[in-house]
Amino acid sequence: MTRLDSLRPPALWDSSQEKYKDWLHLNVFDHETGAVGLINASLHGSPFDPRSRVLGTTVVNVPDRGWIGNVEVTGFDEATIGSSAIGLSRSGIAVDATKGAILASVRDSQDGFSATFSAEPVTAPIDIEEHLSLADGWISWYVVPRLRTSGNWTINGQEFDLANASVYHDHNWGRWHWGDDFGWEWGCFLTSGGTSFVLARTTDRAHRKLNRLSLFVQSGTERRNFSGASIDFSYMGELSCVSRRLPGALAALHQDRACPRLPAQLKLSAYDGIDEIDLTFTAREGLQLIAADPIALNGFTFIHEIVGEFSYRGEIGAAAISGSGLGIFEYVD
Repeated sequence: MTRLDSLRPPALWDSSQEKYKDWLHLNVFDHETGAVGLINASLHGSPFDPRSRVLGTTVVNVPDRGWIGNVEVTGFDEATIGSSAIGLSRSGIAVDATKGAILASVRDSQDGFSATFSAEPVTAPIDIEEHLSLADGWISWYVVPRLRTSGNWTINGQEFDLANASVYHDHNWGRWHWGDDFGWEWGCFLTSGGTSFVLARTTDRAHRKLNRLSLFVQSGTERRNFSGASIDFSYMGELSCVSRRLPGALAALHQDRACPRLPAQLKLSAYDGIDEIDLTFTAREGLQLIAADPIALNGFTFIHEIVGEFSYRGEIGAAAISGSGLGIFEYVD
């Protein structure tokens, strides 16, 4: 994280302020237990509109136990919002923009998940300041593929040390309405060692119009960026159903989306004439998050988080690499 990275709230005179979105995001991969956590604090709508909302999403998927955690929703005036921090009553994320250190806290004993940890970058950031098209709006992002962490989380009363976990962080911001004609496909896949993969592209809602696909690979000190035609990407099989849908009230209104068509496996290969990667991700379980805009529109966006395991092999910088790890893939429509 650099000094320049911070939340990007609109000015009072910004005519697009009602479309404002901003969020701080963490994925935690506990390689010892196989648990995968998602901690997200986000802002939706104009800071000057009392209808706008702050969301805290804190969930963890544990093998053979499923999803634990929940979503918290509040107004801007009830949250603590700093230049690079978002805090709610039960969760929060704060970023030291000068050093890149991140502090995260979850206090949700009712839903069986709490956490307190800090994370420090071990890889350089990927800074994409350009406005990437998203329906009639745009999105930008700032990515740290890997951080080391210290602290712990507690799941259903059992405490786990996160000293050997791997962490991914990104910061996204932009202007759009949930429910517009857009989607995206994104994933991060981390080993317990020094290899990380980040995959991303934007789409239309039906995922028929596919924008340029990007794959960032970090292996030790080596980093490669594959894009476009250098990547072959495909889905295989179909995940039987999502096992958790949040928030519950919105899920109850959308029973027709209780079993969306989601991939059971994804395969990608990338080759640029020098370096190459083959990666296979196999889904374990899915979660559906339903996003509605603060402004009263007849639309919803469905964010699907799919956790699982992956394996890979390839060659980066004339060195053969291979291994396996934990990943999360996000399919939005």
